[in-house]
Amino acid sequence: MQTSVSRRFLLGLGRTSLVFTAVTSIAVFAVFQRELEKRQIDFLGQYVQERTDNVDRRFSNLITLQRSAIAALQARAGAMSTGEADALLDRETVAKPDGTRRSRDAAFEGYVDQAGGRVYGLGAFIGQADRLAPETRVALAAAFPIVARFGQAAHGDYDNFYFFTPGTRLVMFGPDRPDRLMFYRHEAPADLDISKEEMARFITPEADPTGETRCTSLQRLLQDDKGVARVATACITPAYVKGRFVGAFGSSIQLGDFLNGVVSDRLVGASTSIVRADGELIASPHGLGARQTEAQIAAYEKAEGLKPLAARLAAIGKPFGVTRSADGADIVAYGRLKGPNWYLLIRYPAAAVAWSAAKSASWVLLLGVLGAALQTWLLVRLARSAITRPLRTLADSCSTRDAEAARALMERGDEIGVLAGALQAERERGDELLASLEHRVQSRTAALERANLELEQANTEKSRFLANMSHELRTPLNGVIALSETLVGEQTTPRNRELAELIVSSGRLLEQVLSDILDFSKIEAGEMRIETRPFELRTALSRVAELHRASADAKGIDLFWAVEPAAEGAYLGDSVRLTQVLSNLLSNAVKFTEAGEVALTVEREGAGLRFTVEDTGIGFDEAVGARLFQRFEQADVSIRRRFGGTGLGLAICRSLVELMGGQIGTQSVPGQGSMFSFTLPLAPAVSEPETAAAEPEQTAASLDGLRVLLAEDHPTNRKVIQLILDTIGVELVMVENGRLALETLERERFDIVLMDMQMPELDGLSATAQFRAREANAGTARTPVIMLTANAMDEHVRASLEAGADRHISKPIHAAELIEAITTLVAEAQAEASLAEAAA
Repeated sequence: MQTSVSRRFLLGLGRTSLVFTAVTSIAVFAVFQRELEKRQIDFLGQYVQERTDNVDRRFSNLITLQRSAIAALQARAGAMSTGEADALLDRETVAKPDGTRRSRDAAFEGYVDQAGGRVYGLGAFIGQADRLAPETRVALAAAFPIVARFGQAAHGDYDNFYFFTPGTRLVMFGPDRPDRLMFYRHEAPADLDISKEEMARFITPEADPTGETRCTSLQRLLQDDKGVARVATACITPAYVKGRFVGAFGSSIQLGDFLNGVVSDRLVGASTSIVRADGELIASPHGLGARQTEAQIAAYEKAEGLKPLAARLAAIGKPFGVTRSADGADIVAYGRLKGPNWYLLIRYPAAAVAWSAAKSASWVLLLGVLGAALQTWLLVRLARSAITRPLRTLADSCSTRDAEAARALMERGDEIGVLAGALQAERERGDELLASLEHRVQSRTAALERANLELEQANTEKSRFLANMSHELRTPLNGVIALSETLVGEQTTPRNRELAELIVSSGRLLEQVLSDILDFSKIEAGEMRIETRPFELRTALSRVAELHRASADAKGIDLFWAVEPAAEGAYLGDSVRLTQVLSNLLSNAVKFTEAGEVALTVEREGAGLRFTVEDTGIGFDEAVGARLFQRFEQADVSIRRRFGGTGLGLAICRSLVELMGGQIGTQSVPGQGSMFSFTLPLAPAVSEPETAAAEPEQTAASLDGLRVLLAEDHPTNRKVIQLILDTIGVELVMVENGRLALETLERERFDIVLMDMQMPELDGLSATAQFRAREANAGTARTPVIMLTANAMDEHVRASLEAGADRHISKPIHAAELIEAITTLVAEAQAEASLAEAAA
């Protein structure tokens, strides 16, 4: 039985490749899934920290206000004598027969004090006024102007501000209270006692030796408006004067709507709740704790394990973090609200995090399967092409020359035996070849001539192949880019938008690679033409710099450009190729710069100009710089893996600069940045460069109802154009070839025609030429024609314009470019029609 070396090799290599790829894919999937889970958990931690800071800000501002009031009280009370305090109390309050002192009505209704300031909204209740200790009298007297001043300053944020002592002495600012503070001013009984209230208990030195601000649980405050419990908390800060506790400043904060908003604003799939430091429920997705029954609260606290969780968070001791629930089913992100000493909890199912990470990482397995299949197919194809087929071809060729020797060598049973037989046959003929040297020289000469002819034919075929490749690749690429751009606008989630934008960027990268290959091919073939026309330098630089502004801004990089005054003005040269070189250099600078800046400068040098692009990117050493302008070269292999690219960009730049008569070079320091500069012998332009005439103001919105005829045989391309034009509200008529386009134009009037170049029956060039001839014969106004084609080479552009097209747009079609072309051409046609009517 005949055996095959190549077959054994291919089978072994294929099995090894499949096993290795499968194992690698599974390992990468597991690592990637774990990393995604970690990132999602880190995101929850950052999210709860931001949410906690936002919620805590409502309390921190109040704490700052109360601390400032205490400082003012200490200063005022420290400078006030007992006599001054008594005089102030007599002025602000009235002694009542029941032994209390209450504020005068004018303090609430409003009056102008001795300093010229207006005092209003005050109410005071001083129980057992005849038993006030001297320091208490001084503190209460000093508190009157402080409560008035600070209460008015914070009126927009808090509806009350007060100072009180545990002995039921209180001065309150509350101008918006529905009861107008009548309770404290007139109605409160003389034996009113607030010392048992929570707010009075936890401010004493024994309960709060550090003097920190504390907030009550959600409950009724000092006095409700209508006797109904309000969902609010009171935040209190103890006040000390000369080291002696004299009372506390406080404010009540209405929290019903605020807390509902906090627990309602949540991530999809997550639940938000707020608990006290001891685990008591404050608010949950089911409502506020103060508005639920005790049974409901107890059931929720038990189901969620709030009390053990709060104890665990206290033991951890960190203000923010992420932990797991006791049963491990939920990931709990927490943040401590420093003001009220509460915890903001965000629960997210751990299974949802794992599933999301696995789903996101599943593409690794998919790529592994596809990669294994593709790799096996490529290996088999490569081995057959490079090993099996050449050996058999050589064996067949040898066997036809000496059949008897071939039959003898075939006994080896494999390709090596066949090759040995062929080589033996060639050795036997060696003497004959040496004897006919002249014949061999002539034969070789003829072979060289044939090879030269074949090389020329190969170059011709290469050009034809590149043109066909450009057309065949740009046609599907047109659908990919345009349809994915449409998908970007239709996505409703960040994840889907990110995937759609990835398709767009990949398609554009493929388009750039295709353009680089075509440009380099034209340069190698000597077909790249440099045109000399006047152009305005500043205008050209502005356009190319602004093209890269968005990508620089997206990375947080500063991009600026400047022209030396001596270099200002218009010049003769090829502005298109100059812009191409600058665009390539700026693109590389932005791509390889993670932080810092990119600068483009132009200065006068001799009889020409020097253009310089500098960045603060990764840089490279001298060895890399020496080969950087060679084709398919980059700094190292990791650069291509990290940033992509063909390695043709700088080679094209060098070729274009040399074609324009200049030189290009580079300097760089690894880790500090790079500088690319080139000189061009540009002569000043005698005449001003041609500038586009001021176009009429025309926007996509004003194109509504415009009649557009599209001649395109490819269904995908028709759909692409339809999707683009649907956004501007035009009336689109579509036909499949040039003949139908001419028939339609014969019957109907259109504002603009979009014509594909290659179509069955009648191509776009012929159809456009016939249409222009028909217009000339009929004497009708010129209808704008835009040639849309996957043929992107210079000769195709010239052919389009010579046939009568007004604009040539290469596929893939970009929506902004097509709409801008339609807008400009229709505006010009309308302007010409208006001038013609005015002249008539």
